[in-house]
Amino acid sequence: MKILQLALSLGAGGAERLVLGLCNEHADNTDDEIVLVTLKDNSISKNVHYLPNLSKRVRFINLHCQSALQAKTIWRVLKIIRREKPDIVHCHTNVLLLFFPVIFLKNIYFFQTIHTLAKRQYDNANIIKRKIMAYLYSHNKVKPVTISQTCHQSYWDTYRLSNDICIYNGCEAMVTTDEHEIVKKEIDKLKRNDETVVFIHVARHHPVKNHKRLFRNFTRLEEEGYNFVLLVLGDNYDSLIDQYHNNRYILFLGAKNNVGDYLAQADYFVLSSDAEGLPMTLLEAMSMGVVPISTPAGGVVDVIKDGVNGYLTKSFEDEEFFQILTKAIHEKGTISSESLKKEYKEKYSIDICAEKYYDAYKKILST
Repeated sequence: MKILQLALSLGAGGAERLVLGLCNEHADNTDDEIVLVTLKDNSISKNVHYLPNLSKRVRFINLHCQSALQAKTIWRVLKIIRREKPDIVHCHTNVLLLFFPVIFLKNIYFFQTIHTLAKRQYDNANIIKRKIMAYLYSHNKVKPVTISQTCHQSYWDTYRLSNDICIYNGCEAMVTTDEHEIVKKEIDKLKRNDETVVFIHVARHHPVKNHKRLFRNFTRLEEEGYNFVLLVLGDNYDSLIDQYHNNRYILFLGAKNNVGDYLAQADYFVLSSDAEGLPMTLLEAMSMGVVPISTPAGGVVDVIKDGVNGYLTKSFEDEEFFQILTKAIHEKGTISSESLKKEYKEKYSIDICAEKYYDAYKKILST
């Protein structure tokens, strides 16, 4: 079997991390040929964040495009699929890129992982794009993959179709590096004392993450005298860094390649999003035994059971988010880190996820 994975880039994002994991798992554990094709120009450093982690057994091709839906990009995608002649094309970016390959190239099976709620994808498209998406899905030209039960329901609500495959996201377990002790000393200096609760947020700055909600509530925690620090890992926070530069408890540490070292020092992983598919950072935190706290965004509700394996608000209201933060502070240590690691290993590891995708490829080829 020859599998071509198509992604926007290997930048620091959840979809990109899943692509990386699938490519590595399938290349290292099967005899199949794995090709990874990315669109965005890899001469720009932010587009190749995960490239050093790509298995040497994966053949990597970059199309040097500026954006996903330029005419040049659409033509290059068609051209590379025609040249490579894969059995499977698995798209992790805009499904519209598959329209011409579906029409002109035969004996190839096409998949697309919808990395967000289908309704959100649909609402963000114009009328022509919506019609093309509906055509590709309803005529089984492209097999859609949803990444949680909530995402599966959103696909049904949007298209009134039940032909998707629901495969929960999986990720590689986070690990510590040789810098672990340096990071520990760095964070110990930021804490008031041994009782300081360490929260961590890992994400680039983006409106959907609703960082205003996050920082409003942590500012209130500070005003009410709670003993904590919030570590923010990710990029594009320039405007907020200026706003909070005098705050000793909300700390912007930038993008990191050794996220595991920081997770290892955290008590809680926190999300304040308005919408999600199934965030990889949530699963990565669980792999390190870090207790999650989140708003009920997308597939998060399919993973976190409030009070059992984390803390989940019922709504997106500030007051409820604040109350659940204070509850977590008072109940520190009551949720077992080991049980979180066990749950991750049994449900959300990349090997389990990759095996389900591989089974889906084999099934469609056999029929």
